[in-house]
Amino acid sequence: MTYMKRRIVIFLALLILATGLGLGIHQWTQRGVILLGDPSWPNLALKSLTRIELKSPESNSHFYRSADGWFIKPPTGGTAVRASEARLQSLLDTIGHTPPTAHVGRFTRREKSIFGLDNDATGITLEGNGIWGIALGADGPAEGTVYARSSLQGDQVVLVSNQYRNLFSKPESFFHDLRLVSTTEPEAITRISAEGPGVGVWEISRKGDMFAFTAPEQLTRHSVAQAKAALYLHMLVNARARKITADPQTALPPLSLKLSVWTKKSSTPETIELYHDGSDGKTFFCRLSRQTVPVEVEAELVDKLTASAFALREKPVLEVDLSQTEEQRFTVRRNGNVRTYAALRTPDGWHESASGKELTGLDVIMWRLGSLQFIEAPRKELPDGARSLLTWALRGQNKQLLATVHFYSDPASAGRCWVQVEGEDIWFPAERLLLDDLMSRLPTL
Repeated sequence: MTYMKRRIVIFLALLILATGLGLGIHQWTQRGVILLGDPSWPNLALKSLTRIELKSPESNSHFYRSADGWFIKPPTGGTAVRASEARLQSLLDTIGHTPPTAHVGRFTRREKSIFGLDNDATGITLEGNGIWGIALGADGPAEGTVYARSSLQGDQVVLVSNQYRNLFSKPESFFHDLRLVSTTEPEAITRISAEGPGVGVWEISRKGDMFAFTAPEQLTRHSVAQAKAALYLHMLVNARARKITADPQTALPPLSLKLSVWTKKSSTPETIELYHDGSDGKTFFCRLSRQTVPVEVEAELVDKLTASAFALREKPVLEVDLSQTEEQRFTVRRNGNVRTYAALRTPDGWHESASGKELTGLDVIMWRLGSLQFIEAPRKELPDGARSLLTWALRGQNKQLLATVHFYSDPASAGRCWVQVEGEDIWFPAERLLLDDLMSRLPTL
């Protein structure tokens, strides 16, 4: 008898435990407290889908995937517009990260009006290997919730966050791909060429971790300012048009700027063609090879894109290694007088050749000459009124001439001078600080 009573007690205990566990699971599911994730609400990857339809009372948007990416199907048979894959994936991520707050039960037609699901004007349809849809209904019993019908794993009624209303009501224009280039990584760009009245013609190409001028030939002897090139690439990959626009009814004006951009993934460049749209100067009409329709670009962005080769150049006046200098000769012209000074390198520094007097600071002065930058485009002629102030000759071993540099006053600015490297037929505008510093030392020789 005792044995039977013990079995009955164990049986009743197990029954109570099972019943409690069942009720707990039921309540746990009803509340949506799904600690291990909701298997009926998957995270979706855009690459697993072929079609997306987004519906709201304001508009219906149809997205489809082709071999060339995602596009928005026009409602009236017009041109399909390239869609932003980043924004479509963000839409899917928001859905995946926002599962139901509660599961109400299976959908039945008899109860659909109770949940406001007799009108499916707001929702989404996702098509890949199968089809899954969400349709929104009336506001839910808890604040910030809305009834929804989910077709995944059967026809279910669930409660979801009311942020789904805003998510599904995004206008079609929100999903337009307005990037000027497809890549998002500056490191992926291998070559850029530009042409236009504001920039001339130039091309830079990646050589390892550096960029170099590769066209036209006269630019190839100059160095690219790497920091400026990196900033330009960063600006380019982050550049966005303002909006999609219509083709102008009249003939286009002359081309303002054309950019061609090569990447590691393609030997065919993407192109950006910009035309002034003839308005108030605040926008430009733009044709992109990567987008099927024209776009509108703000003038402020066009100004940043309109970089000349001069703007991307390192601008040293003197492209000579001066570390081998053994002798410096200075010819100074002041108040109609001409004086010449010579300085020789010795094991313990620089000395004036005639007196043997030690000259301090000449290594720094010479280094500053080697790093002297010109501040505007060079000219083929000196400005009227400029006069010669200093000739600076530098020689290496065996009296080999390394460079001769001529400095001239600037009649338009006391803080600027003009510099010519002997053998070249151009004059460079430069800050006068180096010249004044050097000449202040020479009378003491």
